[in-house]
Amino acid sequence: MFPSRDCIDRFPSLWMETARETDPARPLDGDTRADVAVIGAGFTGLGCAISLAEAGRDVVVLDGGGPGWGGSGRNSGAVIRGFKMSRSELRTTFGAEGDAIAEFGAKNAELVYALVARFGIDCALRRTGWIQPAHNAAGLRRVEERHRTWTADGVTGIEMLDRAQIARELGSEAYIGGLIDRGCAVLQPLDLVRGMARGAASLGARIHGGTPVTGYRREGGDWVVATPRGTVRAPVLVVATNAYTGGLEPGMAGSMLTTHTQIVATEPLPGAQIAAILPGGASASDSRRVLFYWNRSPDNRLVFGTRGKVGGPRSPGDFAHVEAALASVYPQLAGAKITHRWGGKVSLTRDYLPRLAMPAPDLWTAHGYSGRGVAMGTAYGLLMGEAIAAARPLQSLPVPHGAAPAAPPALLRAPGIAAATVWYRLLDRWM
Repeated sequence: MFPSRDCIDRFPSLWMETARETDPARPLDGDTRADVAVIGAGFTGLGCAISLAEAGRDVVVLDGGGPGWGGSGRNSGAVIRGFKMSRSELRTTFGAEGDAIAEFGAKNAELVYALVARFGIDCALRRTGWIQPAHNAAGLRRVEERHRTWTADGVTGIEMLDRAQIARELGSEAYIGGLIDRGCAVLQPLDLVRGMARGAASLGARIHGGTPVTGYRREGGDWVVATPRGTVRAPVLVVATNAYTGGLEPGMAGSMLTTHTQIVATEPLPGAQIAAILPGGASASDSRRVLFYWNRSPDNRLVFGTRGKVGGPRSPGDFAHVEAALASVYPQLAGAKITHRWGGKVSLTRDYLPRLAMPAPDLWTAHGYSGRGVAMGTAYGLLMGEAIAAARPLQSLPVPHGAAPAAPPALLRAPGIAAATVWYRLLDRWM
């Protein structure tokens, strides 16, 4: 993806305006060599670079925009631990490996907190939990099942909330119950990813923004990565571009679905008005299939999002459904001024499980975080770097690995996702 072709130019994010961490990347200047070349300066690519640089490997990271230009710098900032599947479901799906996969997922948020502390990342981390409110009776049954299975599996810090409790926690009467997971958090995502880039650079990794990758090829024992600013040769290549892969890596492109998510932020709200909204500071994302998600920013804005147009927003009017969703949860904010609107791509797999894969020898990929990229993308990147440095085989890693289930043919994906979104919204009214 070339930055000039993306909606972030038309709709800058709140995070771009409020970032405190500076961008440490510089464009590539001529041809170079490395032990490992990483394409993508998001959570996964930079997590991988941190692990590799810490192990003494020479790492070059390339990104067409810069650290956090893609989904890592555009999301809501919720740090949600675990896979979407419970331990029991993972055990059913993966057999004996399911327990190790569940353990990895349960600890992924802690890896983010450790990076923030280690590198002193100024990302407004608030370990205030995550709320999953139920929008109807069917949604409540799904939330109750999540609570039952996760607590039965030994996960602590998760509590069910009744209608009165959820109303107090949210400052909204729109939900009938829900749960809170106190092991989760919220932060400024662009600051996190820039801080990770700074941390990787402090360990010796070379971070190059403004350097779009146009392709790569195998030549002798090296991968040769081509950019308009020079080439990078390395015996190992990591493609960590997730939803922004395009046609760069066909194996990834053939097993992911991408759509846009869109977010709005209000003006800073008066103290009395904002005090009742998420008074405990948690983030929230509800039980809908086409979910609503939101949190409070440190400067008292409400940041609210939901699924957007498949091809991304083109005008402020394309955010009308997001603003209507916000007003449905918080009618008291119906007249609040919206100061920021932005969007970005999210990558899904058909089973909602992210994958590590090796489509070719010494070519590593990771994708498909399905809206959980802050914690899971970071954790996958750290694990991938450790595995490359220690020459661990892919099959030994405690995550879903290998190719994800094949996606529908490319020509059918956009209309299929659009049709599924309409259908899911209809289902969300009753089921």
